[in-house]
Amino acid sequence: MLDRAAITIAISLCPEEAVCYLARVYSTLVIFNPPEFIKTSMDSRVLIHSLGYPDNPDSAHTCRQLMDEFGFDTDTFPAFAIQGLATIASIFPCDRENWEVDFELDRHLDIAPTSLIDIQSKVQDQGKSAWLVQLKETYFLQEPIYDVLPPIHITSGDVWLPQYPSHLEDFQNALSRDILRSKV
Repeated sequence: MLDRAAITIAISLCPEEAVCYLARVYSTLVIFNPPEFIKTSMDSRVLIHSLGYPDNPDSAHTCRQLMDEFGFDTDTFPAFAIQGLATIASIFPCDRENWEVDFELDRHLDIAPTSLIDIQSKVQDQGKSAWLVQLKETYFLQEPIYDVLPPIHITSGDVWLPQYPSHLEDFQNALSRDILRSKV
């Protein structure tokens, strides 16, 4: 199991996006500059990791409202925790050159609105490559795995592998709770 944990990725998301993907409100994630191996990782399990709650008062209010709608708060859906698992159904590059086609795609792919804003800023302004990851078989862990700090410079939509022995333990713990582990 430890070997599997070493090659399992986590996708870090802001708390409001993490809860929406795990609740299957959205099914397609936008990730930036993914490692090469993930581009061929169909049917691989990934961990959904929540980042910190927003500091901006308006953003914090909106986030609290959304979390309330799902019955969560900062205790039941803590920051910096592995919250659930998902399976990669497909992954493909996001070509943002043809905006009309992309807006049509956006309606069919269930992408979080904040991810669409990220595409524009990170691809056009920062030159990053965007990839769309369609998720399936998403679910919340019965109890989150607390205090999982991602590597430095990880932002919402970033993927990462375990960097430290504590990450390996946390990833292994999440994978051992995988209700679909008999399939993977």
